[in-house]
Amino acid sequence: MQIKLHKLFRSLVLKWRNSLINGCVLTYHFESPRTPDDSLYACLSIPSMNPPTSRSIYLSEEQKTQIPPEIRDAMADLSSRFLVNPQQDKLEIRDYEFELDRPKVLSDYSSSVDEILNFASKGTEIALELLSDDRTKQLSWRNDGELASTIKQYIDAYLVGENERNWGLHFVCNSMCLGTHIEKYLRGMLNQSFDGEDYWALGYLYELENSGDIREAFQRFLPITELNARFFL
Repeated sequence: MQIKLHKLFRSLVLKWRNSLINGCVLTYHFESPRTPDDSLYACLSIPSMNPPTSRSIYLSEEQKTQIPPEIRDAMADLSSRFLVNPQQDKLEIRDYEFELDRPKVLSDYSSSVDEILNFASKGTEIALELLSDDRTKQLSWRNDGELASTIKQYIDAYLVGENERNWGLHFVCNSMCLGTHIEKYLRGMLNQSFDGEDYWALGYLYELENSGDIREAFQRFLPITELNARFFL
């Protein structure tokens, strides 16, 4: 379900960009088997909303009324179509910026809230560019090395400094549903540990985009992972 929702949110983000929103973090958080913490984050920066006088993790009813009707209606439509199991599925409207402002989060990223929002949103932006790239749509990337090199070019152009670029790559991979092992593999190419002539990451990406079947997609990448490796689904 998350794959379907992610694809729908991609088109909405592109539609809303430069009009209703000026930034977005669109990331996966799920495992196999499913856990209560599984979620798809669609974190929208909505400039028309006023800052709250007092903040909490969940938006107040008054704040929710400030969300543009186009966004509220789209969320309600997606919820009615996809969140059909009341025991497992729910829509939560959170203050993402406030949620990040915790000592552990800031320490994990070695960054301020503003810095996290910057590299997370830039990572998502790069991911959406790559997912809409003709080479992805036409399955015509030359090899994994070309994909890794293109990601690096975007990151170098969008982000500054080692820490920003390191976490920017993480958010690019997460926003493309390229899991932990694939992220390490791509980093290995950028560090010249792999030559990049193979199609392991691309086989995964193409399968995921065409079928939406993450288990089948991972089979395309499995041969270069440890047999007992845990992949977060």
